[in-house]
Amino acid sequence: MNLPNRITVGRFVFALLLFAYLVWTDTGSAPDAVWWEPAIAGFVFILVVVTDALDGYYARKLNLQTDFGRIADPVVDKVLVAGALVFLASAPWARSLVPVWMVVMVLAREYMVSGLRGFIEARGVAFPARWDGKLKMILQCIAIPAVFLHRTFVLLVDGGWTAGTWTVDASWWLAFVFIWLSFILTASSGARYVTAAAKVLRRGGEGTPVATPDA
Repeated sequence: MNLPNRITVGRFVFALLLFAYLVWTDTGSAPDAVWWEPAIAGFVFILVVVTDALDGYYARKLNLQTDFGRIADPVVDKVLVAGALVFLASAPWARSLVPVWMVVMVLAREYMVSGLRGFIEARGVAFPARWDGKLKMILQCIAIPAVFLHRTFVLLVDGGWTAGTWTVDASWWLAFVFIWLSFILTASSGARYVTAAAKVLRRGGEGTPVATPDA
């Protein structure tokens, strides 16, 4: 297994460790929760996201692109984001920012796009990622740590920290804005993928066999 693929596998392992940590700490929902619990969760999430750039960089620099990397890399991204959203939706303190219905819609979009891409590419037709799909992923990777950041400030203030009480409101609005921006782009990009897929199918599956990840 080459270096980029090892990084991808490592990212997947860290994503699973993050989920285990969220279960262990109850995402900071317990009465005796402390500020560093959501802070660590947000840091690990950012770490896994940032290392996403490493596998792509080394794959291009060392000419080590593989089919495994092309498929596994976006899968790890989707597992990380979807898993984090599910845990946040299950945390009582985060439901006002990440409601369950929103997470269901996001997951439905991801399944739909992945299914369409697999179906169309199986016919030998290109179905590349769109710019709005990539931007959606970027916004999600900002929104999720922002939610953990908000919880961190809430617990700090609850613990007696008075120097930055304004950060509670500021971090709430930051998380709120990015959560909704990412959701709106998730819905709109999903609709665009459906439209693009319908056009391909109406043409009888004519196209070029090139595909890119990160929908």
